[in-house]
Amino acid sequence: MYSPELDRALLTALLRDWHQLNQERFRGALKAPVFALSGHGPGTGQNLGLWASSGRTLHLDRNFVIVAPWPAVREVMLHEMAHQFVDEIYKVRDETPHGPTFQTVCSRFGIDARASGAPDMRAEDAPTHRIVERARKLFALARSANQHEAESAMNAAQALLLKYNLDSSATGAEDVVWKTVGEPALRHTEDEKVLGGILTKHFFVRGIWINVYLPLRGEWGSVLEICGTRENVEMALYVHAFLQDTTLRLWETHGVGHTRTALARFRAGAYHAFFQKLTEQATRHAETGLVWVGDARVDEWFEQRHPRVRTVRSTGFRRDSDYQQGKAAGRDIVLNRPITGQGNRQLQIEKKK
Repeated sequence: MYSPELDRALLTALLRDWHQLNQERFRGALKAPVFALSGHGPGTGQNLGLWASSGRTLHLDRNFVIVAPWPAVREVMLHEMAHQFVDEIYKVRDETPHGPTFQTVCSRFGIDARASGAPDMRAEDAPTHRIVERARKLFALARSANQHEAESAMNAAQALLLKYNLDSSATGAEDVVWKTVGEPALRHTEDEKVLGGILTKHFFVRGIWINVYLPLRGEWGSVLEICGTRENVEMALYVHAFLQDTTLRLWETHGVGHTRTALARFRAGAYHAFFQKLTEQATRHAETGLVWVGDARVDEWFEQRHPRVRTVRSTGFRRDSDYQQGKAAGRDIVLNRPITGQGNRQLQIEKKK
């Protein structure tokens, strides 16, 4: 996989991101280092990243930079930039590498002090919080063939999540984490953006489309990053996977256009309808006094991580028959629980009778 051309492209992309992060996180305090890529294949690099003070060199493992999601690469680079900040700005050289000064810098600038890249949110590695499990059990009741019972179960699950978040934001007891959702791409279609809006509007996470480098294509794209408490991020990932799987099956059932564009239009209609359904539920919850106004911990963490956020507008799909059929199908979508077994996770949808 090694080639001089690939290395040049990677180093150019890393330097570009370094300059952006230096301005956003460190207010331009750092001076550009020498970048070096270590190793020529899997497992040859000793560390994912390393700041070498003597040569002012920021080392990153070549294979990691190529195969890892770019947000994870950026997180490791930020970790090494924190080491650089301790070394060159504070000039602290008599502490252990991850000593108190380093921890202070990471806390101040919203950097993951662990340097392990993106947090691992796999279900087998992170215990499911009791409230998420209770919500999933309620979603399981949505398998009822009776549409009214199914809607009631999903409504109850939404109310439970809302009540939990109102309580937990008051205690300030939960950790805040981040995770990228979906696949990086050069461009994202309307359905992907509406799906992201469902998560950030109705599932207690904040989201932002971040720029990412696609090493094997040599181009820049973007991907959705969400942040929130671990439990809310886990639930948002579940909802994202469920809705993608469900709309694919509905699309195949409805027999609309058999192109990727037709699927995207169908999904856009379905997601819009589902978004409207959740909004109507939120209005009913507000009438009972359950109103979500945000979480100050998540907001502070998000603004620390993304101090410069801008809003962009994009055009949507034309509202053709694929979109309209998707919108009709989306009104009948009810969240359901995942089926687990033998290490595999699948998602199930019950047909409306």
